[in-house]
Amino acid sequence: MLNLAPYKTLFSDRELKRIVLASILPRLPAGINGLSLTLMVQSLYGSFAIGGTVSAAYLIALGVASPLLGRFVDQRGPRAAMVPFGIAHALALVLLVMAALQRVSPSLLMVFALLAGMTFPPVSMTVRAMWRKSSLPDHTKQLGFALEGVIMETIFVCGPLIVSFFLLFNAPAVALLFSACATLLGIVLFARSGALERWGDVELSERHWLGPLKLLGVRRALLVSLLLGASFGLQEIGMMAVAKAADQQAAVGWLFAAYSVPSAIAGLLYGTRQFAWPLNRQMALGHVWIAALSLVLTQVSSLWVFALGCAVCGMAVGPAITASQMQLGKLTTAEYTTEAFTWSMTLFMVALGAAFACGGWLVDTFGVGAPMFCAACTASLGALMCLRVPEIFAQPAATT
Repeated sequence: MLNLAPYKTLFSDRELKRIVLASILPRLPAGINGLSLTLMVQSLYGSFAIGGTVSAAYLIALGVASPLLGRFVDQRGPRAAMVPFGIAHALALVLLVMAALQRVSPSLLMVFALLAGMTFPPVSMTVRAMWRKSSLPDHTKQLGFALEGVIMETIFVCGPLIVSFFLLFNAPAVALLFSACATLLGIVLFARSGALERWGDVELSERHWLGPLKLLGVRRALLVSLLLGASFGLQEIGMMAVAKAADQQAAVGWLFAAYSVPSAIAGLLYGTRQFAWPLNRQMALGHVWIAALSLVLTQVSSLWVFALGCAVCGMAVGPAITASQMQLGKLTTAEYTTEAFTWSMTLFMVALGAAFACGGWLVDTFGVGAPMFCAACTASLGALMCLRVPEIFAQPAATT
């Protein structure tokens, strides 16, 4: 049974509650921008190839800039970056829409897309670093990281739904303008929520040029994030392929929901529990679960049975993400905290994009079940890599 009492206790701290809620709106564009950018360019330029290229430029810039921004935040604090980057990102999105409406050259459009990706405000990394650097006990931090996982799941489910709403009016460009407004308003609310103060002080100790990548445990944990992102991406392509093979492409949204909702619920439940196993073994078990269910799903042709399998598979995802963030936070040192979390997100997104790029070729070459089979392989590799990560234990809640 899902016991929400620990979350109620957590939110008895009104400032923490305000920070968590205020962090949602400025992160919503993460679920909107890529899809709406592709669709806007396709509708205006008549080419999915151009749309995909411009969207890829945005994602590449986001991936490259995030670790650098994380390092800047570790060295200067989030206040120096949060509002300026929020304003710059919103402005870049508006310029991108205006340029597209004027049918400028695709190369110039890519420049604005690169600018938008480079200026995405560091909300997620700031919140995760706040949980890691806080003096709260481990079981409370675990609740925080569980909430982080649920928020990101919600954003990547709600973002495409928002884009779909604007598509009803054939207005993908308006979805990007909505994203710009959400960024501006969200950043103002987030900056006033107390999060920047709760982030803590800048660590003044000497830094290595590699940052958190100098730590072997961190490098191995980041490789696990890479394999986890690849597994997710391949599974999503597999869901699309199965829906198309059943001649029910509209059902793909329901498959995503069947996967995501149990993941969010399991993540919330996991956040309230403490386990004797070290975090790397907990994650290994989650990867084995994902691998086994992915393998089973390669043999399923019924859409309803496939959706049920997705739901069972998703139950391992939320806990795996939460344990991953807890583990990374404990493996890195305080002066590299924000940068470490940005590396995790960057590698996850890179793997996700690579899986999307390869997934279609796998379906065309080897059939509908190929992406799920490859997801089983990457998840199995992830389970093995988990066992190579140093053992870290979450401290149990104090009992009275």
